[in-house]
Amino acid sequence: MAKNASTADGWDEEYRAGRWSFLRDLPESGRYGIIGMWLSLTETLDSVLDIGCGEGLLYERLQPMGIKRYVGVDLAPAALNIANVDPDLASLRAGDLHTFTPEEGETFSAIVFNEVLHFSDDPAAAVARYVPFLAPGGVIAVSMYSPKRLESGANRLISRLWEATDGVEWDVLDDYRLTSDKKNVTWRLRLVRPAI
Repeated sequence: MAKNASTADGWDEEYRAGRWSFLRDLPESGRYGIIGMWLSLTETLDSVLDIGCGEGLLYERLQPMGIKRYVGVDLAPAALNIANVDPDLASLRAGDLHTFTPEEGETFSAIVFNEVLHFSDDPAAAVARYVPFLAPGGVIAVSMYSPKRLESGANRLISRLWEATDGVEWDVLDDYRLTSDKKNVTWRLRLVRPAI
């Protein structure tokens, strides 16, 4: 398995080469469906911040569900150039998950971390950093690839994030282990809201 890029230039090269085009495949749709239904059922489709948005695939899935405003952030400008979004609803911004800051006074009803927190040494701190950008009643949705090897670095990161969001500062609204038998891949997904 090829190692992921670590710089914007490396990610640009991978997107231009089509390495991530498989994310449009049907077996990838389950996690997008769960996230979409979470946001619909919690009535948080008003304003969505998608950290690590890549080509804007989450926007494509949320658009028919009635999303009102979407901000996608990704390290790779090439991915943002591939994205097909309605500029009246969506804004795409180049940025890093650790340093991105919304515009002055900008808040979101939902913040989504879809397969991006593996690029953080401390995903719990990364998620906590975004809490001030949530509108009242807002939610945070997380999806992370979970390798078969339980002691993998990815699974250790998931465990640390789940442990942090099990604390009194958070309300866990839903928690999934999703397995695609077609791809033989498992993801962990969690929907949380800061406790009042």
